[in-house]
Amino acid sequence: VPPQPTPEAGLSDANANMWRIIILALVSITAVSGWSHGAKDPVNRREAISDGFLFGGGIVSALSRPQNAIASPSSVPTTPSSILSEWDPLAYKNFPLEGQSVFPPPFLPPITNRATYRYSLGRDTWALEQLLAFANVTATIRTNVVKLSSGGLWVCGPLWPTKEYCKLLDELGEVTEVVLPVNALEHKAAMKQFVQRYQKAKVWVAPGQYGPFGECGAIKAGMSADQIKKVVHDASKTMGYHISGVLPIGSLSKDSAESVMPKNLRPSWINDGTFGVETLYVELPENAGPVSESAFHHKASNTLFVTDAVVCVPSSSDFPIQPIFETYFDATVLSDPTFWPRTVLQAVFLPLRAESDSLGTQYYPGYEALANRLVRAPILRAFADARSPHEVRSWVNNIVRNSKFDRIITAHFASPINASPSLFADAFEHLNENATSESLSSALPPITCQDWSTLDSLNSFIGDNKLGAPVVYDYKAGCRGV
Repeated sequence: VPPQPTPEAGLSDANANMWRIIILALVSITAVSGWSHGAKDPVNRREAISDGFLFGGGIVSALSRPQNAIASPSSVPTTPSSILSEWDPLAYKNFPLEGQSVFPPPFLPPITNRATYRYSLGRDTWALEQLLAFANVTATIRTNVVKLSSGGLWVCGPLWPTKEYCKLLDELGEVTEVVLPVNALEHKAAMKQFVQRYQKAKVWVAPGQYGPFGECGAIKAGMSADQIKKVVHDASKTMGYHISGVLPIGSLSKDSAESVMPKNLRPSWINDGTFGVETLYVELPENAGPVSESAFHHKASNTLFVTDAVVCVPSSSDFPIQPIFETYFDATVLSDPTFWPRTVLQAVFLPLRAESDSLGTQYYPGYEALANRLVRAPILRAFADARSPHEVRSWVNNIVRNSKFDRIITAHFASPINASPSLFADAFEHLNENATSESLSSALPPITCQDWSTLDSLNSFIGDNKLGAPVVYDYKAGCRGV
């Protein structure tokens, strides 16, 4: 099992504090949820999943797929609401023989044999997916790609540029625009290696980057052209690669751009009206660093691209588990009917609480509450929304007011998701100060109050140890009694 990250000599106080939070959170998660970390043989994935501990290098069954492959589209049944009617987890393309490693290696597993699967999402958009394993969490993580009218590729959230990944990307066209849409560690870790591979591309980053993978400031309302240039110039030094621009806080569109920043410091895809951007930025003095996420409205495809804002968890009763999981877990583990519910619950930080129906069949209420619907991940409700409700609420309102879309593409779980601006707003109904019990019940997933226990314990742990800003909002609004 690879060692967990620890603070290293030379890190700033903020960076060291960030790593302390990660480590302490892992300890706290294990303590409050009952997940155990035993000295397991990494080959025995059945034991690993039964203990809920999914960290470490996996036995990679890419050997069972010893050829480059294109999977044919399948007849995946749609969900009752058809929210995932355009998502087909079996219609992928990959090239495992091209090479699935990079150097320096990723800081989180899979370290080697890091598979990439490409999906066509229609409307000149694609997704390149890899796996991400961290502590007891294993999930897909996605690069989203748009073909621009110029023929170049707009690449959002680059992942580790293995030979397989690059071949799958290069087949689509020339990479001309690269976007780092958030400042979360798992989404920016591969950025430097990717940019070194695609040096001709212009690079745009969300504000407030900090930590071991580079730092940059923020562009705020009222800044002069010289001040903006300095933020961008400094970012190119501190991020470790050339930065074309930093996305400004708030709204940025063709119509509003002139009042926000000089044309030569704006992306061409803003100047020509291809995208509109809404950027969330929260900086609280008690936290290790800012939180930022940019949402992108691609007008030609009527698509909203987000990273972590919302997710849609596919139900295993309606969809097969994505084949990429076969490259990390063996068939015995994947055939366990509890594998997918447990994987989901660990990813969103809900407890592994099981119940039995009248026939004695075991099920997980937390998982059932989330499946096949557009939701704000509970961990973000508890950590981000609970501490900065006003900023998140304003961001959501701006997206809904300024964007017209009929689908959402995210960086995790299933995409594309058939969703309108109103459905997107519903996922944040817990932040609606005028919400009623009826609106909360209608809009939010039916998570029971007791299933917030893990996140409650983590927030108490953070508060008791002064590891972050205090909770100021009821993130559990609308929870169901038992």
